[in-house]
Amino acid sequence: MLVILHIACKLYHKISIFHIKKKKNIEKTIMAHWHETIYLGPGPVPDAPLTLHAAGITHPDPEYRIARRNLQEFYVLEYVLRGHGELVCDGEHYKISAGDVYFLQPGSTHEYYSDRRDPWEKVWVNVGGKLMDSLCEAYRLHGLVYFHNCRMESDFMEALALVRQWGAGTDLAISLQLHRILANLREWRDLHPEMRHSADGIRLKEFMDSHWQEDISVEDLAAVIRKSPAQVRRIFQRDWQMSPHRYLCRQRVFYACQYLENTEYPIKILASRLGFRDEFYFSNWFRKEKGIAPTQYRKQFR
Repeated sequence: MLVILHIACKLYHKISIFHIKKKKNIEKTIMAHWHETIYLGPGPVPDAPLTLHAAGITHPDPEYRIARRNLQEFYVLEYVLRGHGELVCDGEHYKISAGDVYFLQPGSTHEYYSDRRDPWEKVWVNVGGKLMDSLCEAYRLHGLVYFHNCRMESDFMEALALVRQWGAGTDLAISLQLHRILANLREWRDLHPEMRHSADGIRLKEFMDSHWQEDISVEDLAAVIRKSPAQVRRIFQRDWQMSPHRYLCRQRVFYACQYLENTEYPIKILASRLGFRDEFYFSNWFRKEKGIAPTQYRKQFR
């Protein structure tokens, strides 16, 4: 445990520890600079299937930042309670917000930090051992990092409560709770197959889903994920089997059909709502996409 604290202080010189309280084989450490409450594990036990390195809560702090290169000793499981932050893991960039889980595994190089304007609050557990290796293999979680809008606050808070109240039988209880968390992560991934795409691909799609009325250029998309236009085209094609331009057209066709089928908007107003400069441009575009004029399409539903 002292070695862990020494390394932390050496890597992050701004950290200062002002209180350490030992209770029931668990050390509670409050980090003065980062407003972080940490519970250190009781230490490794030879041949133990699971080793708790630490658990805790990161309180909102705009200066919070962690960086690790080639993580070897443990797995990092974190759930964001509120606020925002960012994660870079093995070259992939993730925007993290409340309700998200991220899972950092041995061998990864990563850096994560809170948003300065809306710093996150999160609960986390660092664990290692053969049991975690086996569970990740059984639930096919190796290589999976980001779980967007994965509501598991109660699962993580229960894990933290077990660590706080460490006593006889806690080893088994923690093992079962982590098993439950990993099983739920796997179930969530099965229910959200779209999240198997890359982080950049997801962010591009989410941006286009919320800005489909706008005249989005590939340069705009490049700025969203901090990549070149060529990389944007390659990432989007790989993840969604179509170009960004084709996806945007498909979104506009869908909403155009919804408006024509379910509203009485004049074509001029409808074109404006869909992001077209005038009704003539919209009508020509719609005819090209659907093979029929907007007015004729609307008549089919009257």
